[in-house]
Amino acid sequence: MDANAIVQSFHPKLQPYIREVLCSGNVGICAGSLKIDDVQSGRPTIEESDCGDRFKLIIPYAGQSITWEVVFNSVLLHFPPDFCFDDDTFLSDPEVGIIEENVPSLANWDSQDSKSLLYVICELLALYRKHQVSLLSDYSRLQFEYSSLVYQTPVCEDDVEVLIGSRGTNIKSRLMGGAVNFLIRLKIDFSDLPPVPTGEDSGECAAVLVVTFHPPEGSRIIPQLFLSPRVEKALGGSSSFHLPPFPSGSCLMDYVPVVAEQLRDRVSAMCVTYEKKKEYLGAFCYRMGKAMLEFDAISFSRASFLLECRDFYFLLHVSLPMHFPKERPVFVLQSVYHSSYGKPFKSRYDDYPYSPRWDPSEMVERACTCITSYVEVFQRNSIQSCPI
Repeated sequence: MDANAIVQSFHPKLQPYIREVLCSGNVGICAGSLKIDDVQSGRPTIEESDCGDRFKLIIPYAGQSITWEVVFNSVLLHFPPDFCFDDDTFLSDPEVGIIEENVPSLANWDSQDSKSLLYVICELLALYRKHQVSLLSDYSRLQFEYSSLVYQTPVCEDDVEVLIGSRGTNIKSRLMGGAVNFLIRLKIDFSDLPPVPTGEDSGECAAVLVVTFHPPEGSRIIPQLFLSPRVEKALGGSSSFHLPPFPSGSCLMDYVPVVAEQLRDRVSAMCVTYEKKKEYLGAFCYRMGKAMLEFDAISFSRASFLLECRDFYFLLHVSLPMHFPKERPVFVLQSVYHSSYGKPFKSRYDDYPYSPRWDPSEMVERACTCITSYVEVFQRNSIQSCPI
């Protein structure tokens, strides 16, 4: 169901709350929006389809998801909702003072504010994060990992989510029954990242590291890096950044800064590459004058020109690789007259002098000189490619 259909399935007076929840974007650290499922009514004898007053709320958390049940009373709609959590150790029998201090939006429920439910969810999630951290006190290795990370590195408490094992009531059984996830928000400045094509430039820029400690005793550790779509695209795709393995005997306070620094270096390198590409294609366009047909003005990765040499017309396609200027540009000449097997005759040209240490104007000048000398060979090859 789309968001509008979900909203319409609720009692009209509850719909403003639900709309705010679905439009809230990301809540917490983990990438992903809140989701609503299994909408039901506490008054099953009523047949109307818009009388839902209880549902399951799916919250992205620590690289996984947690599910809470939210229950309103459609008869007493001004009352605050009840919550049922999928973790028996969380708020199983809370004192009034705990709710008043940590979840004030629930203790002082404002039925006239459409954001009231969203405020409660955010406050409960912050309390749940503290609760998960408190459970680490019974496991010295994990407690050390967390404490050393937030007190001895630039990572702070608000940058970390912890999720411990299975949903048992006994901490030992939880640790033995499942893995423990640490989700860590990396503080990286992405403001200078190159732009990406229209339609892929939406959303915030973020990087989160999920480190999973598998039982027993957290002996097997698996790190995973998750980048927001814009960052991933700007860096060249999901496989462009290779996450270093978690060294044996290492800990989070040593590993996380290394990953963050490598990612910063990668971002910096991409910014330099972007500027070099812009300079190079700018020099090419200046050199070719009005011969330009196409030009990538977003990522500056390609351009095409219609050229003439001794009354022979041809197209020159220039492509700049991901790791330019370390990797040389790719030149493809295309005949406007001849075809081969039903397709325009093309020839890739690689035999030209190149050094990444040259400035862009020198790169272009030397390449153009060599391309001009190659045109006669290309013309002859294109003629020979035609079937008799």
